[in-house]
Amino acid sequence: MSISSETVSEVKTDLLHASISLQKEEDERNQKEDSVRMLKARRAIEDYLEEKRLKRSICDGWDD
Repeated sequence: MSISSETVSEVKTDLLHASISLQKEEDERNQKEDSVRMLKARRAIEDYLEEKRLKRSICDGWDD
């Protein structure tokens, strides 16, 4: 029993499409994770700067 070259070609095409699809999904997942990580970092920086401003304001208020 022999597999025709057309069937082999179809299988290769299906495997290629599956591989491309998996790579695309992985890229999208990585992009989403990077976005979440950047958002957390930005919020942490904003929180730090706000805390710094509040401490400065409190200290300025006590020194008057």
